[in-house]
Amino acid sequence: MPSLYVSADNADGYVSSTSTSNWTSARDATSGSSSHNQPSNSYAIRERNWAGRGGGSQRVIFRSFFTFDTSGITSSPSEAILKIRGITNSACDFFVVKSTHSVPIVGGDFDAITGWSSGADNEGNVTKYSAEITSWSTSGYNDITLTEDARDDMASLSTFKVCLIGSIYDLRNVEPTANYDAASGVHHKDAAGTDKDPYIDYTVAKAVENATFFGTNF
Repeated sequence: MPSLYVSADNADGYVSSTSTSNWTSARDATSGSSSHNQPSNSYAIRERNWAGRGGGSQRVIFRSFFTFDTSGITSSPSEAILKIRGITNSACDFFVVKSTHSVPIVGGDFDAITGWSSGADNEGNVTKYSAEITSWSTSGYNDITLTEDARDDMASLSTFKVCLIGSIYDLRNVEPTANYDAASGVHHKDAAGTDKDPYIDYTVAKAVENATFFGTNF
């Protein structure tokens, strides 16, 4: 089973948005604070609404982005598993969705999600690359089965980009109740060595395997 690792040290990371005014200002921002050089982030996916000092609340959203070089894949894999090693936090449910972010990750990538519409419940607008992820290991790799849409894009796109976005409040545009904070942590490619790097395991389509086999015998 071939494996694809994140394509470069600056090809994964997060973008966050914070507002003390209201949920809309944080969630529908067109730019945020970005980082693509952290070995890991305990708040890589996050939905937060927390009472601040002196009244008011702080709304915080983190979305994480990953990039893979799929230029060598010419036929849709029959199976693909996104493998991301967790760390520290595990409370934020999320989806893997199709993204159009930059490399390196920049603040303007906060809403670089295919189908995104400001102010909307975007669950039906985005291209989901996974089922909803509702459990998360903080001590090992998490296996995320990628959808047929994801596998087709792995074959048709030379660069395969994904975003991990909170599913309960962020994607669906529902403001959390007061003093709510849920996050899930991930390891990025910048971690020393490769034992914690994000990667995709995929199975070559049978048609391709058969074509190769017959090509070597005729």
